[in-house]
Amino acid sequence: MPGTVAPSESKEGSRPFLGFEHLSANYIYCPNQFLDVCLPNCSRGTVRLVAYIMYCTLRWRDENGQPIEQEISVPYSDLISKAGISRGAITRAIDEAVRKNFIVCVNVALPKGKRITAQTARYALRWSGDSNYRRDIKAFHGFYAGDGNRSPIPLAYFDRVIRTESLAVAKVVGTVLRHTVGYETQFGRRSQAPLSYNFIQQYARIGDRNTLAKAVTYAIDTGYI
Repeated sequence: MPGTVAPSESKEGSRPFLGFEHLSANYIYCPNQFLDVCLPNCSRGTVRLVAYIMYCTLRWRDENGQPIEQEISVPYSDLISKAGISRGAITRAIDEAVRKNFIVCVNVALPKGKRITAQTARYALRWSGDSNYRRDIKAFHGFYAGDGNRSPIPLAYFDRVIRTESLAVAKVVGTVLRHTVGYETQFGRRSQAPLSYNFIQQYARIGDRNTLAKAVTYAIDTGYI
C-alpha cells in the first residue's frame, strides 16, 4: 500500500512486480546465515552491502557449482548505483559488516602518490571453518562453508527487494523466503508456510508492531508475498 512504508527508491522499484521467477533459473544458493543472522541484526546499509557482495560472488558459478569470483571489488560508485547505499552510509556499512564478520577486507585502499598507483579496496565474504552452524550474532565469525545450509533465493530478492525497499519490507520478504523455499523436504521445497505476526516479528527482529503490519501489507500489495 503506497505510503505505509518507505517507497521504492529507484526506477527499478517503481515498475510493477510480476512475481519471483521459478527456481529453475535466476537464483543464487544463498547462505542461510544471511537470512538468519545478517538480515535481523544489521542496518539497512550493511544488509544491502553484504547482499550486493553475495550477489556478485555467488551469482556466477563454474560447472562444479563453485563461485567463479572469490573476491569482489566494491567501488563507491557501484554501492550507490547498484547496491542502493547512499554515499553518507557507505563507510558505516563497511565498518559494520567487517566488525560483525560478514565481510573481510582483502586489499586496503591506497591513494595515488609519487611512484604509487592508486589501489581500490577489495572486499570478500568472510567464510568460517567452524563445523557448527551459528545463528547467534555474537558467535558468528563468518558464513558456514560446509555443505548444506543454503537456499535457492531468487535474484529479484537481491536486486529488487533489498536494493530498493525499506529494511522492514526486506525482512518480511526474507522471512517468508527462508521458511518456504528455504526448507526442503522429501517432497520438495515448500511453496507456502503458516507464519504468524509474532513469528515474523521475532525472527526478523522488527521491534515495532505497527512497522511490521505496514511492511506485511506493502509486501502483499506489491506482489512480493
